[in-house]
Amino acid sequence: MDSGEQRRVTVLERCLGSLAAVRPAPPPQQEKVEASNFSERLQLNYCPTKRSEVLRSLRPQEEPAFAAARGEGEAAVEIHWTPAFGRYLVAARDIAAGEVVFREAPLVVGPKAGAGPTCLACLKALPEDTWEGCEQCGAPLCRPQCGGRGHGERECELLALLGLKHEPRNTIRVKQLNALLAPLRVLLLMERSPAAKAIVDALQSHVEERRGLPIGRFVETHVVAVLRERLRLAFAAEEIRRACGVCDTNSYQVSAGEDRVGRALFAAASLMNHSCTANTQHWYHDDVMSVRAVVDIPEGAPVTYAYTNVLWGTRARATHLATAKLFTCGCERCLDPTELGSHISSVKCRECPQGLLLPPAAASAPWQCRACGASVSAIAIETLVRAGGAALGRLQPEDARSVAAAHAHLTRILGDTHYVVVEVKRALVRAIMATPLADITQADLERVLDLTSELLRLADRLQPGLTKIRGLLLLERSRALVELLWRCNTGAEGDAATHLETLICNIPGCATLLQNLTEDLAKCEAILLYDSRFSGVKEVKQRFETLKLTIKTSLLSKEMGKIDFTDMKTGDSPRHVSIGGN
Repeated sequence: MDSGEQRRVTVLERCLGSLAAVRPAPPPQQEKVEASNFSERLQLNYCPTKRSEVLRSLRPQEEPAFAAARGEGEAAVEIHWTPAFGRYLVAARDIAAGEVVFREAPLVVGPKAGAGPTCLACLKALPEDTWEGCEQCGAPLCRPQCGGRGHGERECELLALLGLKHEPRNTIRVKQLNALLAPLRVLLLMERSPAAKAIVDALQSHVEERRGLPIGRFVETHVVAVLRERLRLAFAAEEIRRACGVCDTNSYQVSAGEDRVGRALFAAASLMNHSCTANTQHWYHDDVMSVRAVVDIPEGAPVTYAYTNVLWGTRARATHLATAKLFTCGCERCLDPTELGSHISSVKCRECPQGLLLPPAAASAPWQCRACGASVSAIAIETLVRAGGAALGRLQPEDARSVAAAHAHLTRILGDTHYVVVEVKRALVRAIMATPLADITQADLERVLDLTSELLRLADRLQPGLTKIRGLLLLERSRALVELLWRCNTGAEGDAATHLETLICNIPGCATLLQNLTEDLAKCEAILLYDSRFSGVKEVKQRFETLKLTIKTSLLSKEMGKIDFTDMKTGDSPRHVSIGGN
């Protein structure tokens, strides 16, 4: 490691050490963290004497479900460096699945680049034609007195020069604003805080590699020129280019709820390397990101995060990584044409009923079916996938019927395993379960159980562990099962027990229906602890507990067989379940 790289590592280590001195944000159901200014905390705790290779553990407050003994001051991660991978985080000790590896407040937060109207203060998505502008600069706000902290006085003064107040609700201008806002906020932070500037300067920017690329030309026209000429910002063009590169290379998508999505820049999280089968995921709550292990991470293993959607096929992931992050992934999954046996990129073969056309190593080579030997040109496959992607973009996500029709159509074209079809399956689950439960037909509830079971098996291959997708799928499956149980108990919609018997037999590893539900809800609760949908888990769990207390053995004998609830405590498994009679 040369002296310049060593200096950058030292700066980042100091930042992480300063974060350790701040009490991290607790989970949603606990007391909120006190508001404080990140750059002020950073300067207050900036200490040049810490070792450059080992990061102090953030020692977060651990949840009871995952609590483990930890020595005082025991580090969770440390910085390593290699010529191939640069700086990256490595587990300094064994880290258990579900454990919070670290928590971190962002350097800056802003709307996603290219997003539509978004409140600059709180990131709330706004309707295209009815949002209100800031009284001073005309930039989008959800309301004049929004309580969000994102839109500051200095920023407001600068954005007034864009003229948005005189062009209200100009969609093109708003998208241009969202593209330059995160770099602008980084530059303003650097202007205020020398310590923050040192951190930003230590982060990877790929500024040289980006110069001749389309992103470099976009930055030159829509960010550098606008900030220097229209906003008259006193930063050199190269500093602006670097701020853009730092944001694009290191930012994370953050969500403070279904309608509040943006991107944020973090110092510690920027050091996590990419993996298509990552061992961590992050949650964002109360302006703090919690990074949790989704699987056990042994001491010495890299602490990784997926920079792209792991439910995309390899070529889609590779394209995103090459254009946005400027590198090529060479992991086991990326080199396997079957993608760990998931066949999420494979396309249905039209020559044989069970065959799949597998992607070749060379992009221009024909795709071949291993079952019958048939081959199809790469151009033909690309046309099919593009058509599927276009159909996906036209989905009406709130209309379950249209989503179901798209699912049937795309399955005929691409096959049941392709990633476009997988995304439609997820959309169909969401569309069905967005309907009031009482209005969902039994057939659709059963369909949700089938689809979530399929998707959970896929997640086992591609995204194993305590991952968000697992938590959300378990949530929807549990909601559907509890609703079917209620209908069995009340005799709704005919002989539901007959259908349930078939479904339960197809759920592997579960001895009884109630045991399955209890386990699913426990996993779901643990996984989504920091998620905005955590309250939904509580609602389903409460409904399930109420159901167990109200079901009578005499009422179940006709519908579900016999269940012995004698002395059964909340959360226990039943002693016996016989679905569909004795």
